[in-house]
Amino acid sequence: MQKRLVRLVAAIVAASIAGAATAAGTNDVTRATLDNGLRVVIVRDTLAPVVTTEINYLAGSDEVPDAYPGTAHAVEHMMFRGSPGLTKDQLAAIAANMGGAFNADTTQSVTQYYFVTPSQDLGVALHVQSLRMRGVDMEAAAWTKERGAIEQEVSRDLSNPSYKFYEQLQARLFEGTPYAHTPLGTRASFDKTSAAMLKRFYMRWYAPNNAILVIAGDVDPAATLAQVKLEFGDIARKPMPARPPFDFKPVAAQTVTLPTDSPYGSVYLAWRMPGLKSADYATALVLSRALDSQRAALYGMGMDGTALFGGFFDQSMPEAGIGMAIGIFARGGNPQPVLERMHAILAAAAAKGVDPALIDAAKRNAVAALEFQKNSVDGLASAWSQALAFQGLESPDAIKDAIEAVTPQAVNALAKATFDPAAAVTAILTPESSGKPVAGKGFGGA
Repeated sequence: MQKRLVRLVAAIVAASIAGAATAAGTNDVTRATLDNGLRVVIVRDTLAPVVTTEINYLAGSDEVPDAYPGTAHAVEHMMFRGSPGLTKDQLAAIAANMGGAFNADTTQSVTQYYFVTPSQDLGVALHVQSLRMRGVDMEAAAWTKERGAIEQEVSRDLSNPSYKFYEQLQARLFEGTPYAHTPLGTRASFDKTSAAMLKRFYMRWYAPNNAILVIAGDVDPAATLAQVKLEFGDIARKPMPARPPFDFKPVAAQTVTLPTDSPYGSVYLAWRMPGLKSADYATALVLSRALDSQRAALYGMGMDGTALFGGFFDQSMPEAGIGMAIGIFARGGNPQPVLERMHAILAAAAAKGVDPALIDAAKRNAVAALEFQKNSVDGLASAWSQALAFQGLESPDAIKDAIEAVTPQAVNALAKATFDPAAAVTAILTPESSGKPVAGKGFGGA
């Protein structure tokens, strides 16, 4: 009871702070497209003297050469190895001296680079981003060192049986499309990758007319736009190559079995779902959150003893997504009762629909999550980047409006269309101690 009271008080305080933040901050939005095609969005928020710059290059693992799935990921790593006029040591020292943070991530369709800095250092952050758009050092010796780091990252992820299953799941759900592989890459492909290949990818896709720059924080919009034009305005645009097509094939029911070093077993039921750019994305999001509710039947498996835990989650990419039910069973236990119960729950959702109360709660939960993300400057920049670069929308408010417009009828229609047993990929991960790392020997040691 005492812990609940503490959490309640914390929630009230957090709500009060959020309300104060809304009152104190502003969200003035300035948009511009430079002559070279760079799209710029400046979101002014005066909550704190902080600014985030997030540059989104509209290229990721979708655009990589055949048999080299991690090329975009490798380029992201090499962007921190220096550019003409900016060494890797200078980059690290600048970020440290500003007292901010900088990092990047690679997805299927977008590679993002962000800086979080005091507002007074906005010009420095923009200059760094500009230098990296103008050019990057891709020396063979530097790639040899960076290859070791990225292969260790691969080894880490492949030591996770759930990730190994996820790789296989993507291959089965999205066969014949760029989504058939993850952005991570493989050790074998990195061993064949050269610095020259990475430079070619950079030269093809890293251009102002293939990027969206989002700036969020306590800044003067007019002065900031002037700085952006000064830093980026003379970078030449490039002709963009054709992007790979997406031709999704029907999915046939199949089962994957894997051993796991985890102390428990897992059962998954997965289907292909609408992606971020789909008109049905908001419906898919609400459906997923409704099924994952702690008042829903999947979670109830952990309450009535059918499983140790049950739930539902989704992973969305621009062109398609994955919806996945999960059940956890004890080591030495039988996964079949868990699997049968999961099938029954999803079949009921398809045939009878989802409880309207759960749908209403899921909508409010999804909107709250969007709004909570915008309570920090870096979260605000991320929300705008997600809307513009990943969803092809004009602002985060567009997806909020779409979520609020979702009806129970739309959710139930999507459930009926999605949860066909003949199109499900099933996975059973059974505890089986091997005494060995799943991925074998990593770079530089076990």
